[in-house]
Amino acid sequence: MEQPVLKSEITGDGDPLVLVPGGLTGWLSWQPFVPLLDKDRKVIRLQLLNVDYGLQNKPLPQNYSLSFESQALDNTLEQLNITEADFVAWSYGAAITMDFALNHPERVRSLTLIEPPAIWVLRNKGILTKELDEDQKQMQTFVSDNITEDQLAWFTHFAGFVPTSVDPKTVPQWQVWLKHRQSLRENIVVFNHTDSLKRLQDFHKPVLLVTGEGTSLFLAEIIKALSEEFPNARIANFPGGHAPHIVAQNDFLLRLRDFLTFSK
Repeated sequence: MEQPVLKSEITGDGDPLVLVPGGLTGWLSWQPFVPLLDKDRKVIRLQLLNVDYGLQNKPLPQNYSLSFESQALDNTLEQLNITEADFVAWSYGAAITMDFALNHPERVRSLTLIEPPAIWVLRNKGILTKELDEDQKQMQTFVSDNITEDQLAWFTHFAGFVPTSVDPKTVPQWQVWLKHRQSLRENIVVFNHTDSLKRLQDFHKPVLLVTGEGTSLFLAEIIKALSEEFPNARIANFPGGHAPHIVAQNDFLLRLRDFLTFSK
């Protein structure tokens, strides 16, 4: 069977910096960052399979999972001959990249995780809320070939893109989200994924955990829990809910550059 790989775009020269996107709009979100990062780095911008398949309206593989995306990331880096890199990843892509990093710590120089929905961490620490259990039931309805506008609107509140008091259909990003809504098929995989806290504790590479003011409570709790388990982690907080690196781009890039320099 042919091994899955992610679409990639490479610009610049220097030490590799891998950008892994979120699971809704995909690599589009990293596009404005590339010219700001590729002056002294080889920047590898990746597209997740769920986004690629959603835009093509192709069904996801029957064995699709978070681990499937993680393996595709591994296959892609092998194909590109990237043996070690710094990784910057957002949301679903951050959960995928964290799985890859735990599987292959020798290939990671540093790890920047922006609001990963690593729900398994809360479950393993015994702090999974009843509210998140209810959210899981709602997410099970996303196992479908057609994500509706109502499901998309619910997701933007769930993920912390939009405050619950705001109608997401009124914000400027709505049309872009609408175009990408099929990316949300099978998003239940973030609830189904399991792992071990011991693997976090054994990961000694530098980790920057990024969170946004006003994000969903469960995502803030995940950042806190990860900071307690990773032995070499620090937290950066910016405005912007679930998209702090986008809303506070300049401050985020300053902090990221400091972190990457420190990690050398």
